[in-house]
Amino acid sequence: MITSSADMVAAANKQIETISVEQAKALYGKEDVLFVDLRDVRELKSEGKIPGAMHAPRGMVEFWVDPAGEYHRKEFSQNKRFVFFCAAGWRSALTTKTVQDMGLTSVCHMGGGFDAWKKAGGDVLVSAPDADLDARPKAAKNALSLLGHSERLAKQVGFILEIDKLKQIFRQTPLLDDSRKENDAEHTWQLAMMAVVFAEYATGDIDIHRVLKMLLIHDIVEIDAGDSPAFTGITKSDQFERECIAADRLFNLLPHELAMEFRALWDEFEEQASPDALFSRAMDRLQPFLNNYFTEGKMWIKHKIHVDQVRERMAIVAKGAPQIHAMIADLTEDAFAKGYLLP
Repeated sequence: MITSSADMVAAANKQIETISVEQAKALYGKEDVLFVDLRDVRELKSEGKIPGAMHAPRGMVEFWVDPAGEYHRKEFSQNKRFVFFCAAGWRSALTTKTVQDMGLTSVCHMGGGFDAWKKAGGDVLVSAPDADLDARPKAAKNALSLLGHSERLAKQVGFILEIDKLKQIFRQTPLLDDSRKENDAEHTWQLAMMAVVFAEYATGDIDIHRVLKMLLIHDIVEIDAGDSPAFTGITKSDQFERECIAADRLFNLLPHELAMEFRALWDEFEEQASPDALFSRAMDRLQPFLNNYFTEGKMWIKHKIHVDQVRERMAIVAKGAPQIHAMIADLTEDAFAKGYLLP
């Protein structure tokens, strides 16, 4: 006898705390409260989202909550009250019961979910409508299925076709001949080459294979989230939220185990918690710095960048490659002396 999903939701609701939309609205915006959105990324795109809510795909929640797991997200180690929600309250009831059983404290879910929140006039951020984001992966699946190839191979080909879009994401960094701005694919290639050339300067032991993987995927999210140039008014939290949603969509185009590996590497790069990640970040900071210096500070001058802004941004390089950072410090002072940077 199969237990029905409705019975499972009903049983979960007897063992967890359910709050009303009005109670949720009273908690919304408090520093010690984190709203957690369990809906699929496509639901967020089509229906909108609660500003500031953390997106946690339901299939990854247990792995993100587990503090001993390799996929743990630090947000779940914070001393906060967690309000889970989905579209109607079914998925969030089951998830709240699960994380409660895992030992996560101060958890509840919002009855009625996002639908009820929206009807009650809660804050909602709606994205501009997009064309079919997965058109290329779907085309790969259809073509390879007709030819008798596996779904796994179709997903892998679809992902490769999708990341071709990286060639269309242009950055603020100019090419050295100043003929145009570089794109993300060019940036990524150069970082990978730099990692191989400068590996001897890394702090401690690094796994160059993991570093290369990290660098190859670190900017893929900009296909959806766009580039966020340094020294702009874009807040890190806003950009990171967009990039997390992009990571969910793009990496999940791959077969499951590859999707989980790529997402874990992307998270590691963002969190800067390992020698591999710190060296990767050092390369990511070094490349545009060199281009700016050796184009006589064109973009620094254009955007009126101060020397202390560059010093602060490049400080993290010292953690991943101290000798490289010493070189950067010398070039920064020289750039200031030459008038490329403001005092």
